[in-house]
Amino acid sequence: MAAVAAVVLAGRRNHGRLVTAAPDQAWEALIPIAGRPMAAYVVAALSAVVETRRIVVVGPPDLGGDHVRCVEPGESLTASFRAAMAALEGDPATDLLVATGDAPLVTADAVSTLLRTSQKRELAFGYPIVSRPVCERAYPGVHRTYVRLRDGNFTGGNCFYLTRAAVPRALELLDRLYRNRKHPLRLAGMLGWNTVGALVLGRATLAGLERTGSVLLGAPAGAVPMDDAGIGVDVDKPEDLELCRAALSSGRTHPR
Repeated sequence: MAAVAAVVLAGRRNHGRLVTAAPDQAWEALIPIAGRPMAAYVVAALSAVVETRRIVVVGPPDLGGDHVRCVEPGESLTASFRAAMAALEGDPATDLLVATGDAPLVTADAVSTLLRTSQKRELAFGYPIVSRPVCERAYPGVHRTYVRLRDGNFTGGNCFYLTRAAVPRALELLDRLYRNRKHPLRLAGMLGWNTVGALVLGRATLAGLERTGSVLLGAPAGAVPMDDAGIGVDVDKPEDLELCRAALSSGRTHPR
């Protein structure tokens, strides 16, 4: 199996909707859940799959340990990702797992499944998806954003697989997406109007979206359906935080 490194993007300051739930925390990643910082669960899940010395956390230094490296976040998502890649310079890992620090319900099993499936399919980019029934069965009442496709309704995951060779093109795409984030027509042009129309009408398919993603990346991209709903739950509002606190306090969803 190819050597794997991991990046945790946890550099968001606590200036958004979560500030009312945790006013004393300067970083969202450090908001406590069942006695541990939120992002620590993500690091723990990755540590079961990736050598600790190959994990880079972009965020507060408090999340670092004896082996996990922490680097300062940049002014944007792409700048933070570049900072992580600079920290990994010289590391021979050819594959990457990239996770956000606000997904404390992600498990080692889910991370392992994403990695194994992406490598088996020889993807350059593997993106986990969770169907609405799976998500709502695991966490009744959870509010996620779902995309309606012919194959079903899906929410995206908070960890993805990326080969090292695909990083330059992926960063270029992220830069373009960020520059055009307030220009829907330009974003639509990037995806292609046929794809946008199919998405709006609920006629898009997973296979079709994978083809579009592969063209944009210039390498094989694919969706990885997951039965572990935790990878599809992030914390961006107080009710998400309460859901995760309930789940993790019960011991039902600890990374393993």
